[in-house]
Amino acid sequence: MSRTVLLIFASVALTLASCNMPGKQEQMVLEERVLEEETMENIFYEMHLADAMVSLRLVQVDGHTSLTQYQVDSLIYESIYDKYGCTRESFEESILWYLENEPNKLRGIYERIVERFNQNIAEIGSSQNDSTAESNTL
Repeated sequence: MSRTVLLIFASVALTLASCNMPGKQEQMVLEERVLEEETMENIFYEMHLADAMVSLRLVQVDGHTSLTQYQVDSLIYESIYDKYGCTRESFEESILWYLENEPNKLRGIYERIVERFNQNIAEIGSSQNDSTAESNTL
């Protein structure tokens, strides 16, 4: 065989072998479905905010007085998923993907969420101080 034919044969064999690697195609499809970092951050943020509001009884689901905490959370989470155009399954798949493939990005998402909550707390404290100062001058 000539060197060119051997090179072409080797190239075709390598290409076919790489296409038949188990899980590679599945991994590519999963990566296409993984939610963007910003979307993940916003969903997590809104979920934690909703959890806090429900646990402080600032939010109640009208007409559903016999619902358990889990059921209330599920209803609220479903509305959050709808808002961002995903499902619980795609959100959970994305969490697993980040855990397995990009754990530092997931950590960064949570660090930004903590920063957002700290900023909100600071803003609330600042507005309360402004209100107190205004009422003292009157």
